[in-house]
Parts: sequence; C-alpha cells; structure tokens
Amino acid sequence: MTPTGGSAVHAALAGDAVLAEHYAAFRASTEAALDPALVALVRQGVAAVHGLESAPDESGLDEGTRDCLAYARRMPFEHTAIEDAEAAGVVAHLGEAGFVAFSVLAALADAECRAALVDLPGLAGS
Repeated sequence: MTPTGGSAVHAALAGDAVLAEHYAAFRASTEAALDPALVALVRQGVAAVHGLESAPDESGLDEGTRDCLAYARRMPFEHTAIEDAEAAGVVAHLGEAGFVAFSVLAALADAECRAALVDLPGLAGS
C-alpha cells in the first residue's frame, strides 16, 4: 500500500480502465503543479492523521511549508474550523493556483487514506 492508500483507490477502480486512467491523470496533474517534496509531506501528514504513517519530520522546513503541513493535517477532520487567515498564509506561500492544487492534493490524500482504512477494493468487489 502507498502511504495514503492510493493503491486502494486504484485497485477499486480496476474494473473500469477508463475511470482508473482519468483518476491517475487527475492525481498526477495535481501533484505536478506542486513541489514533489511538499506533495510527499502533505501525503505523509494526512496519513499520520489517519494513523497510517508517522508524522513527517518538520525540522528544517521553512515557515510557509510548516503552515501548509498544518493546514493539510486539519483537512480530514477539522476543515470547517480552518480560518481565512490560515488559508491566506498558504495562498501567500503557494500562490492562488498552488493553493488550488494543494487543496485538491489534501482532499485526495484524505480520500485515499479513508479508502485504505475501509478496504475500498474489497467493498468494490475488486
């Protein structure tokens, strides 16, 4: 299993090659819009919230990256409590387009973790 359960989603989509291809392309284009190190940190941070991984090491990270990681960790269970100032900090660090890609990345990471936790491939009959 990948840290955030991407393989669980892909396995669940195995019966529909077109959907699986579109999902993989969407995921790849989202990740391509961001720094690969940030992508890995966000995925690991969200997985840690779900108990699937250990928390990422934040030593040596700049303030903007730490703010992004804190925001991403809140997405699974505290998204409605995120304040405008927190979002503005991420926008300031990543830009508007980066913030959109970051938001999609965090949402996909959360969904993939949840898919792994409930054995989505088994539920989908894959």
